[in-house]
Amino acid sequence: MEFLKIDQTDSDRWDQVWQLYEESFPLAERRKEDDHLRACNDPRFYPLSVWEDGRLIGILFYWEWDSYRYLEYLAVSPDLKGQGYGSQILHYLRDSNHTIILEIDPLVNELSVRRLQFYEKSGFTLTPYRFMHLPYRKDSEPQELLILSYPKMITRKEYADFIQFVNESVIVYCE
Repeated sequence: MEFLKIDQTDSDRWDQVWQLYEESFPLAERRKEDDHLRACNDPRFYPLSVWEDGRLIGILFYWEWDSYRYLEYLAVSPDLKGQGYGSQILHYLRDSNHTIILEIDPLVNELSVRRLQFYEKSGFTLTPYRFMHLPYRKDSEPQELLILSYPKMITRKEYADFIQFVNESVIVYCE
């Protein structure tokens, strides 16, 4: 697999990546394209696309600062789900000395439970912390999310560092 920084000037690849992004996440959780492109200029943001033999496998968008990585988006092409690609992408992300933090929806249905199981199988720990994620769009509401971390459960201070980073650095790339 090849991990490439997303380049809007490569219109064929960009169109595939953006389509997967829009199909994989609810409107309230997605940036508008202009906001995303602004975020791409932030050196702490890593918007990666994953390719194999010229085919889009998935996307991995994360932020890196100090000793942390915040996994903001991970998606695998729908026709490739269940083939181990998501685990391979997570392995790439975990292959560092960073504490990795991500959030998931509350456990309200079978899909959300399967998502939690996927991350736990990959070594992530569900923390006792909750997070009110500010909306990425003006017409949306804040959403309570569950926090997972790797390689161990984050401390209260690490949680505070994460919240501060998201609220001061990530959210500025939203409308």
